[in-house]
Amino acid sequence: MCPFCNPTILECVFLESQNFLAIYNIAPVLPGHALVIPRDHITSFIDLNRQQRAEFLDITTHAVRILLKAFNTDAFDMSVQEKPEAGQTIEHLHLHIVPRVKGDLPDPGDWYPLIHKSDQMVMDDKSLKRLSKKDLQIIVKKLRDVAASPELRE
Repeated sequence: MCPFCNPTILECVFLESQNFLAIYNIAPVLPGHALVIPRDHITSFIDLNRQQRAEFLDITTHAVRILLKAFNTDAFDMSVQEKPEAGQTIEHLHLHIVPRVKGDLPDPGDWYPLIHKSDQMVMDDKSLKRLSKKDLQIIVKKLRDVAASPELRE
């Protein structure tokens, strides 16, 4: 089963729209690492219709604002990997959002190899360093609280 289609993914949701979910990554490469995924099993960005693309960008924008506020920064990276040749290992559309702070990595460009390495590991791989269930719950609650704050409501 696709890990993003597994109902347990709902434990990671901090923002949702009709067709998309913003989830906290259970194995973040840096603090704040989150994903935006379609609710349905859609594998390609180009398979989204016009309305879905607009909704995808809207929820992504809102998720970025939440993450930047929660992790006290104004810098971030985003990435969509489409097909194995581009580094996609889970065949379900997902956009990575990684908040950044000065000095979080030796070189600012080092985030992409970390994403690629993380994505290469199968979600069920026991060697994948994951957040504990309790730590995940704490972070997701914090993000939901930030999302509910009046200044971030859209």
